[in-house]
Amino acid sequence: MQAEPQAKPLIIGVTTRHGDPAWVQKNTHNYLNVLAEYGVASVLLAPDAPAVLPNGLTFQPDAQGRLPATVLDHLDGIIFSGGGDVDPKYFGQLLAGAEAESIDLQRDELELHLGQQALRTDIPIFGICRGCQVLNVAAGGGMVQHLDNHRSPADGTAFHTVALAPGSRLHQVIGQDALTVNTFHHQGVDQATLAPMFVPVGVAQPDPWLIEAYESPSHRWVIGVQWHPERVFELEAGHRRLWESFLAACAAYQATA
Repeated sequence: MQAEPQAKPLIIGVTTRHGDPAWVQKNTHNYLNVLAEYGVASVLLAPDAPAVLPNGLTFQPDAQGRLPATVLDHLDGIIFSGGGDVDPKYFGQLLAGAEAESIDLQRDELELHLGQQALRTDIPIFGICRGCQVLNVAAGGGMVQHLDNHRSPADGTAFHTVALAPGSRLHQVIGQDALTVNTFHHQGVDQATLAPMFVPVGVAQPDPWLIEAYESPSHRWVIGVQWHPERVFELEAGHRRLWESFLAACAAYQATA
């Protein structure tokens, strides 16, 4: 199903660890491919490369990796994508399970800065895997630095079930009580580490202490999911409905800008 055509194409930012084309092709292409299917223009938001809008307007990251928050003024939505671990110093902990070799401080600075500003401006936000985690930290939450049995093996994809909270936006969007998801993470969020502004709307089965999805009841569209819905080629149709809900929110936001 295709999203309704827009008089003006949607422009959505997608965070990534590096702006290098080879890195993007290897690690970010699934996000870009899904957006392209819906006729969306993507803008890469990286800590080490300029963000270039379709009209040529360019924003340069600073030495910390932060892009000017004004880049959000030119976007209709933002996706915080998957990747490595967030440095636990940002939620007041020492290294205790996070994988030091996967931490990138410039990316942390980029996403925490943009996440806080995006929440303030109420632009539609989709947090995916690491993006779900870093957005939670940006909102004042924390992290379970390590958990077992949720990382897919190198040679394939593991799946499990997520139970969806009745009455939640996510439940209404998916139209099901449960959803089969892929799983690639070794960190996560539980009730104790969830930011106060968010509510849990999906929990792992058979690990219901682990929050697999949250949403904000005080924003127009903010959802974080611990799985990878951009890998639509291996997932059921409910994940498409999630993308379409996000893009509909982006279109509504564009219409009010």
